[in-house]
Amino acid sequence: MASGNWSREAPPPSRRGASLGLKVALGLLAIPIILVLFLMGQSKTVEAQAWPVIHRVALRLQTDAEAGRLYRANPALARRYPTEAAFLEQVRAYRLQYASLPALRPPAGRYECQAGPNGFRASVQGSGGSWATFEVRQDLLFEKVPGEGILRLEFSPTREPGGRDRRAIRKAGAGSRTAFHGPSGGLPA
Repeated sequence: MASGNWSREAPPPSRRGASLGLKVALGLLAIPIILVLFLMGQSKTVEAQAWPVIHRVALRLQTDAEAGRLYRANPALARRYPTEAAFLEQVRAYRLQYASLPALRPPAGRYECQAGPNGFRASVQGSGGSWATFEVRQDLLFEKVPGEGILRLEFSPTREPGGRDRRAIRKAGAGSRTAFHGPSGGLPA
């Protein structure tokens, strides 16, 4: 009698690689990693472009005509300076300190920049010790930045606290409010 093939056990399935579910899971995990790496690279690119932008703006501030064009081309500056005359008055007071900014980025003690994927915030010290703070953004997908993208240009005789210092000041302020008003915001019992 001939033996039938039906009674034999089926051979075990061959292992060709990872299952489809594992491949999909790894693919989904890779997306945020790739996105973070892209954004970090984009931030580094923006940071490298920040100083040339600041230098060009400083050159534009050297005449009233160019400073006026800068003000008119960046409507966000009206939040700090309600009129072009107010902007020009401030520029004139600090103009000479930013007339000789170097073409290359100054040392870390005189320049600080925090960059993101679509803009930067930077502070630079002028020759007389005053500080200028710049905030510049570029369009990003659905966000349209007004004018040339200069959102902030302020001058100050002292340095504005930087990122870590600013957070520490805010945290200390929040702690003192909590200590005085109690955790619920009311006066302590």
